[in-house]
Amino acid sequence: MDKEFLEKLNSVTEWKQVGEKGEQMEFALSFSNEEEGLVKIETAKGGFVYKLKQLNELFSPGNDKAPVIDWNDQRYMPLLYTIERAIKKVYEECSYRLTDSDVIPALKALAIRPESVGKNSISKSINQELRLQLSTNDFSRQEVKMAIRRILNSAERHNKHGGLRGYLDFIVKYVP
Repeated sequence: MDKEFLEKLNSVTEWKQVGEKGEQMEFALSFSNEEEGLVKIETAKGGFVYKLKQLNELFSPGNDKAPVIDWNDQRYMPLLYTIERAIKKVYEECSYRLTDSDVIPALKALAIRPESVGKNSISKSINQELRLQLSTNDFSRQEVKMAIRRILNSAERHNKHGGLRGYLDFIVKYVP
């Protein structure tokens, strides 16, 4: 977690209660196209520009034991959705020309070294979104790796049953 980023974010926005157990902040966020990891935050109270830390600086301490990442475990939903939204975003930006065979190798590489940026747009997008997620939430390197593996398994399963774009069609339909 990045305490400096959180302090800046808390200085320009407030937490609001959502439901019985949830809280959220309202702000607009945009990533810079010129500089990797640079974000602009805008709220009704002001805004700021911030360079996100690298993933290896953001991992929370954790043990080496691999956690079980369950789709029904609310603790991991932000992490899982972050990764899938990053993939969905690239798919939409390239006018739906990607195939599952573009996504699966990127996920395989990130499942081994999640902090590696890679050269393709999928890896870059996942890295950038994970940097933002880990700036505000505590997840260990092992938890991130296991979440990526969980999504990789889903991609391979949907590809096997749905064909060329089985996984991508699935996330377009079900990932918010």
